[in-house]
Parts: sequence; structure tokens; C-alpha cells
Amino acid sequence: MSTGIEKPLPKGMPNCLKKRRLLNEKELSPDLCREYGEKFLALGWLEDALEFFLKGNYQEGVDKIKAHCLESGDAYLLGRIVKQGDPELWRRVADKALELGKLRFARRALETAGEKEKAAALDFPPAGEETLH
Repeated sequence: MSTGIEKPLPKGMPNCLKKRRLLNEKELSPDLCREYGEKFLALGWLEDALEFFLKGNYQEGVDKIKAHCLESGDAYLLGRIVKQGDPELWRRVADKALELGKLRFARRALETAGEKEKAAALDFPPAGEETLH
């Protein structure tokens, strides 16, 4: 829900239009990608940080985001980094998501791990009830 009051971007951060232009440039320097990615990461803007880390092929930054996904059970953000592969990684994310009450995240991680039956067994709260994430 928006309050109608927008916070100004911190100095040196691109607005959404500049960010789009930067990410669409064919030859954006890896150093600039790393710099913007680290700035967005420091602000907690993980999606934006990841876009710049991926654009600049900055694996250390991508690994930071991946670590966050493991700590927070964020299967959706992890899905932007790891498309399939390691079922054990996805099970770990599912376990963390369940621990934190993030049922949709857990279901997504279990499905990606190939555990369709476990994913289907997760119950969602009735409409109108809040979850913990």
C-alpha cells in the first residue's frame, strides 16, 4: 500500500528510467554494474542488485543474493539465479521457507526440487488470513 509520499532516491542512484537504459546498454562496464549492484544491495533492493550483478557477470554479487535467498527462504528470487539443478539447494530453501511460515515460497522450492507431492501437500491459509511473510 502506498502512502502517496515517495522517498527520494539516495544520491548517485539511477531512477527507474536511467536504470532501464543502463541495463539495456550492450556494453555496460562490469565495474559500473558491480558498483550499482552493490549500492542497490546496500539499500536492500535485491532485485535491482541482481539485475546489475547478472548484467556485469559479477559472480560474487550473485553469490551474496543467493546466500540471502537461503537465509530468507526466498525461492522466487533464487529462481532468477538457479533455474533447475541442485535439488538439495531447493530443499534447503524450502525448509527455511517453512520454518519462516512462507508456504508459497516453500511450495515453489519443493516443486523446483522435483518434490511435487510434498509441494501439493502444503496447505494455504483460507482467503483473508495473513501468512508470516
